[in-house]
Amino acid sequence: MSDEKPKLGIVPTEQLDEEEAEYRALRRDVPGVRGSAEAGLLAISVGRQPTPKNEFYRTHRDFHPVVALVGVEAGFDRHFIAVMPNMIEPLAGIGITTVDHVLYLIISPRGALRIIPVCGPNNEGEQSEWAITKERALIDGIDRWVRMYTDREGNCYKSFPAPADRFGEPNWPDIKPAKINRLAFRDRGRLIDSPDHILVQKWAGRDRG
Repeated sequence: MSDEKPKLGIVPTEQLDEEEAEYRALRRDVPGVRGSAEAGLLAISVGRQPTPKNEFYRTHRDFHPVVALVGVEAGFDRHFIAVMPNMIEPLAGIGITTVDHVLYLIISPRGALRIIPVCGPNNEGEQSEWAITKERALIDGIDRWVRMYTDREGNCYKSFPAPADRFGEPNWPDIKPAKINRLAFRDRGRLIDSPDHILVQKWAGRDRG
């Protein structure tokens, strides 16, 4: 078995395009990211767990940026809204708190892509058992196919491995991290980068709805 890691099409470039500049500004863990590869039409969802429930998945080895998020309840679902650093303080000023999350990219046996955010430690350095065990279950999917399930008695997430010969190696698309960010957040209207965003207007009571 080759030890070569999938790179998501990451290739050094001298100049940053608009997607790259936005992705670099959004990340909370590194000063910058560069890339140049493009991919065709893709759909990337964002959610608290793999979907459908009990779906097997693999986790990408190299994609785990830290991004400030706000969780928004939408019926029985929860939407994750990415927040640019310049908007963190203005949101706090109207009582909206952002929390740093590590984003993990997973792929299903059918090739569906999904980002699973994991809530980071709070200001006191504490992290919930749910977040810790979710991250473990996602990391467990880097080298083998697993499914995530909820252990209610233990108040944690666990992973269950698929039989070794059940699925082949995942076919990761050749797509740069900046485009993953755009498809998952900006193109869905889930990136707050200015006070004019519809959610900021709503939270501030300035919307007309």
